[in-house]
Parts: sequence; structure tokens; C-alpha cells
Amino acid sequence: MIGVKLSASIAKELLLLVRDRAGLVLLFVMPAFLVIVITLIQEKVTTTTVEVLFVDNDKGAIGTEIRDLFSRIDTLRLVTKLDGADLSAERVRRLVAAGRYQFGVVLPAGLSDIADKAARQQVAHHLFPEREKEAIAAIPEILVWFDPTVHGSFRAAVRTALDRVVAGVQTRLLVEHSLALLPEKIGEGVSPQMLQAFPLPKLDARELLPQLFEETAFIPVAEHFISAMQFTRQPTAVQQNVPAWAIFGIFFIAVPLAGSLIKERDSGTLLRLRVLPVSYLTVVSGKILAYMAVCLVQFAVIVGAGIFILPLLGLPAFDPGGEPLLLLLVLLGIIAAACGYGICLGMIGRTYEQIAVFAPVSIVIGAAIGGIMVPVYALPEFLRPICLISPLYWGESGFYDLLLRGGGLREILPETLGLLAFGLAATICGVLYAAAKRKRP
Repeated sequence: MIGVKLSASIAKELLLLVRDRAGLVLLFVMPAFLVIVITLIQEKVTTTTVEVLFVDNDKGAIGTEIRDLFSRIDTLRLVTKLDGADLSAERVRRLVAAGRYQFGVVLPAGLSDIADKAARQQVAHHLFPEREKEAIAAIPEILVWFDPTVHGSFRAAVRTALDRVVAGVQTRLLVEHSLALLPEKIGEGVSPQMLQAFPLPKLDARELLPQLFEETAFIPVAEHFISAMQFTRQPTAVQQNVPAWAIFGIFFIAVPLAGSLIKERDSGTLLRLRVLPVSYLTVVSGKILAYMAVCLVQFAVIVGAGIFILPLLGLPAFDPGGEPLLLLLVLLGIIAAACGYGICLGMIGRTYEQIAVFAPVSIVIGAAIGGIMVPVYALPEFLRPICLISPLYWGESGFYDLLLRGGGLREILPETLGLLAFGLAATICGVLYAAAKRKRP
């Protein structure tokens, strides 16, 4: 008897699934599409090329070696010309500050010659300590500019490549000048006859030239983050990830919001609400405001975790910045977009099962192409323009302009207005679709 009832229950559930053909398609197609998108992105991220703007004012050996090294690194590509013209240091600065490129490297004029002179002076100081020491020449810095939204792993790749060049050049210069000055050191105070009679013992390089084995560098590489807003706070992974994943969490409010609309419609609650002396706009507005309040609490919890919990785990605390009203403005734009998306899905979706599959997967895809999971500059080139269709990208850009680039109202206004427009458009589309559906015979 129990087996018959169980079989009937199973048959009933399968029948409901089969009848919901749209939900059945979503159940299989959307997860497959998600796997394809995520796999494609992860595969391409490991092989994508990061462009590095490069200005060689030195025109010497160091510039040549940097070019040679970068040409052997598949994930980095030097850009020395744009629009057929050579780059200048000021143009590189403007392009990186505007966020159009992530890195800029500028070699100062005379770097190779000054480094060569400094290496000779260092060797002379070690070999002839009794002589009057000449002040070692100050070597100009190799400037590395990067956008503050760049993740640490990409920044480290560029810095490591430069450090390899610097270490190789230093070693070569020190060895060359050591070999050049050794005859003078050996012959100091010794007659040629004595040298013939008593051959010199082998010299220990570690004792004679300890600087060859030191890990310190004397050619400085200065790393600076730069933005058009003249921000001066060092970005951290916490500062980048907390707002990004907060956006991801906020957009999941679309799932319960859409589910609530569908359940009200299927249970007849919506019909009963319509006969009450309350406009439907009031009902929908109350629903939106309730879910917006939930999103505000959710964001507060995430920020609180970034401020108080992450430091307990050995990470820096999240800094929400000194503009709480601007932060709230961007946040309201994000919440409006998420709620509008939820209303649209709730109006268009036929069953809760459809929404339960479509909404989370579409949000994950939006996060994947919008820079939440992977930085936009690390995406395959053909996917980068697609990020503009993701409201999660607009939200992330707004937070980054405010929290990382130090922007103000003028900088965050385009993203905020775009998010509000998306939420309003999604809401209108959903309402118009529901109205048209009700008028169908």
C-alpha cells in the first residue's frame, strides 16, 4: 500500500515537471550554459595577455633586457605605441589613471649609464676601502604605475618580471667591474718580480665581493597605484573583494522576491489583494521597500564582517571610506537593480521552479562576466565588451570608483543612474508583460 502511494506521488511530481516544459528546458540548459561560461573564463584567464604600457627613456641595456624578458612571458605584452605614436610618460599616466590600461612602466633617461657608474663605485669601495670614497651615484627609479583595481597576483607578475631584470643587470654589472678592477687590486703594492716568484692564491668571491650574494637591490623599482581621482590609499584584496561579493549577495534577493510574486499569483492571494481598496502600485511598492530593507541589512552584515571578523583572521580590515552618503547612493542603485530584476522575473516566470533555476544561474553568469569572479581585464578579449550588459559590473565599478579610486559624486553618478534605470526598466517590462498576459483571451 505504501509502495503504491509512493509511486503515485513520484508519478505526480514527474508529471508536473513534464508539463512545465519551459522549466524542464531551464533545468538542463541553464546549468550546462553556466558550466560552459565558467569553464571558458577559467581556461582563458590562465592564458590571457595583460597589456603593459612601456616607455623607454633610457635607450640602454636595461631597456633592452626588459623588452627581451617581457617578450618571453606569454601573459604579459609590452605596448610601446598607440595610434602609431610613441608613448610618453604623461600619456601612460593618464591612460592608467583613466582605467583604460592596468599597468604602465617608465624607464628614466640615463638609467643604464648611471647604474653602470654606481656598480663600478660599489666594487671600488669594496676592493679599495682605504681610498677616499666617492659618493655613489643616485640611480633614478623605474616607475611602475597600476590601476588600484588590479588584483595582487597580476601586480606581482609584473613586479616579479622587473625584479628579475634588475637582479640580472646588477649581477652582470658587478661582475664586469669586479673583473676590470681585480688586476689593479692584485698589483697594488706588489712588484712584478714578486708576482712571478710567488703566485697569488685563489680569491674567495664571497669574501672579496659579498655584495654579489646579497639579496638587496640597488636599482630601485618604485611601484605606485594611480587613478584620475588622485587617491592615495593602498588597495588590498579585502578592499576589492568585500564590495564585489556584497553585490553578488544582494542580487540574490531576486530569488525570494520573484518567488513571492509567483506564490501570490498561484495561491490566489494576488487576486484577493486586487479587490481590496488598495492600489496594486501600493502593494508592489510595499514589497519592494521590504526587500530593499532586507538588502540594506544584508550589506551591513557583510561590511561588518569585513571590518570586525576579517582582522581576527589576520587580514586587514575593510575600510568603507569617508563618504557614507555616496556609498549609500551606490548601494541604493544596486538594490534597485536587484529588486527590479526580481520583479521582472516574478511577473514573467510561470512557475517557482523556473525561477529557482533561472535566477541564481543568471546572477552567477552576470557575476562571471561582470568582474565579480574574475577581473574584467583578465577575461578573454571577446568577452570584455559583454561585461557592460551586466548590472553587477556597474555596481562594482561604482564601488571601486568610490572606495579604490577615491571618486566623488560625479564619478559614481553614471553607474548609479545606470543601475536605477535598469531596475526601473526591468520593473516596467515585468508589469507590462503581466498586464498584457491578463488581457489575452
